[in-house]
Amino acid sequence: MADRSDLTTYQYRKARAAFLAANDVCHLCGHAQADVIDHRIPVSRGGDPRDQDNWAPAHGVNRCPTCGRNCNGEKSDKPLAQAATLNTSRDWYAGP
Repeated sequence: MADRSDLTTYQYRKARAAFLAANDVCHLCGHAQADVIDHRIPVSRGGDPRDQDNWAPAHGVNRCPTCGRNCNGEKSDKPLAQAATLNTSRDWYAGP
């Protein structure tokens, strides 16, 4: 595993908190109250952990309050294209 000590710095934590304050809808299940950063290109596969273009909000160990998933944990270190589609509830915006 790569050295990730730079992800505990005050500067990184401040940037992460600002990102989550502005973006709280999980990119995996589509529900609000995302509480962790998911790296679109996993760090283990060469993604830059500090590049905000590689960040996406997701639900972590606190789980989604709507569907109960640990979205980031289920995605794991797979690229977004290889991650299984998370089935949520019905499409409330679909027409009759």
